[in-house]
Amino acid sequence: MLRTETKQASREQVLPDSISEQADEDVPDSQREFICMNDRHTRCQTGQYTKDLSRKVISDHFGRNKTCTRDITEWPLFCRKHYQRATYDKAKWQIRKAHLILRQFDIIEKQFPGTTYKVTLKKSEEIRLNQYSRQVASGMSAKDAEKCVAPVVGKHFEAPVEVLRELDLSLGRGKTYKEVRDIVDVILQMLEGNECEQVPAIEFLPELPAKSVSPVTVPTKAPVAKSTRSSKRVSNKGSIKKTSQKA
Repeated sequence: MLRTETKQASREQVLPDSISEQADEDVPDSQREFICMNDRHTRCQTGQYTKDLSRKVISDHFGRNKTCTRDITEWPLFCRKHYQRATYDKAKWQIRKAHLILRQFDIIEKQFPGTTYKVTLKKSEEIRLNQYSRQVASGMSAKDAEKCVAPVVGKHFEAPVEVLRELDLSLGRGKTYKEVRDIVDVILQMLEGNECEQVPAIEFLPELPAKSVSPVTVPTKAPVAKSTRSSKRVSNKGSIKKTSQKA
């Protein structure tokens, strides 16, 4: 399947139009426990300025509460009211999430230059992908194997298997700043091309330069059946290529 390049203009969609609301009493930044990132052009005046009313909106894609994220001090936070409103438009919110993930890479690189990442699917999606691969390896057709692991309606979001197969090409340790940005660019194309309704359950676990990485035993995983479709996003070596972008 041919891919259209991600348009630079879409990068400007990180923040929505201002939300009209009745202003509560304004409070100086010095008296707020966090700054709501809903709108870079206007100040949040919902009256929700304490940390208990904040939402860390993308930390689940960086290993929320895992040891590798504890030294990262800056995260995009929304107040509860603005988070609820931002997620009303589900499609627009997913695009925005992808841009916020890209922004977080910049923040981490600034705080810890040279950070690399372990990129992994969350366990539930890894299980689905492995199940698909085992079915194909046993002789089942790709079409029938996809039906066996089709997303369950009413359950938490599960990505199409074709999306997982493409992302699987770029999983692993030691991924650079550029490589993880390339992966998110691909996810943006998937969202904009209606190949996937939400940002897939993928994690970018920071490997901070000052932190030693303990060796781990990699579990045996069924080989993922090679995709038969052609994609300009994948190089001959199997890695995701950076799409060209206009300045």
